[in-house]
Amino acid sequence: MKVLLPLLLVALVAGCGAPTSQHSTPETHSEAALSISDAWASPTPAGVDVSAGYLVISNHAAVADHLLTATSPRSERVEVHEMTMDGAVMQMRAVDRLEIPAGSDVEFGPGGMHLMFIGVADPFTEGQNVPVRLVFETAGPIDVTLPVRPRGASSHDHGG
Repeated sequence: MKVLLPLLLVALVAGCGAPTSQHSTPETHSEAALSISDAWASPTPAGVDVSAGYLVISNHAAVADHLLTATSPRSERVEVHEMTMDGAVMQMRAVDRLEIPAGSDVEFGPGGMHLMFIGVADPFTEGQNVPVRLVFETAGPIDVTLPVRPRGASSHDHGG
């Protein structure tokens, strides 16, 4: 129950809020034609050792690639999770091998696909950066930095 409660809290937090537009410079791996953009992580909720990360993976190649693993020195482990609704019940499941289709984008966002940081010893706080290594079947490792920001914040304010 000690492990279940924090995971449920993060699942609830990850499911709340709408993704916002964030413009960032994509990090690319030219040989595989993959790019990573709109990367960010949520602050760690008080009293829990889990958090979530979001990004967009774009595959500009003519063939699919697969995300195999993710790691970060900021957590004991990183898993790719997918949240789905089963009637009125939100379910979260780990994804072991995520396909990135040719010529497509895969969006990680609140309430859907996300990186789950498990065993966060030093809480993620706003303004920090979380380094992550994504390992792809074809492209190999791609390092990306996820700035920590609250949900709804954007790196560019367009006024209004």
